[in-house]
Amino acid sequence: MTLKPVGAQRAYLDELRSELLRAAYRRTHQLGALPPPGVDEDVVQAAHRASVQRILGQVHAALDRLDAGTYGECVACGRLVALQDLRRCPWTERCGTCIRSTV
Repeated sequence: MTLKPVGAQRAYLDELRSELLRAAYRRTHQLGALPPPGVDEDVVQAAHRASVQRILGQVHAALDRLDAGTYGECVACGRLVALQDLRRCPWTERCGTCIRSTV
């Protein structure tokens, strides 16, 4: 049986979902404002587009984890991601240990 969040926890998760949806909207709008990719696109423009697309993907993945009840768990090792890291970047996928091991 899965327990459903209630009270303050539910309110926090609702606000978190809203924050992630706003981030997705901003990144989607940002992509739409960029010139279409093409032959004239320089390296910097291509890198910027790729960065925005990567972050948008991470935001959608965070929303999926929120729906699945696994938000806040490291996707690599399953340990909890530090709350300060999640507050700084709500779409963070990995704990500090796993981030440091890939650098």
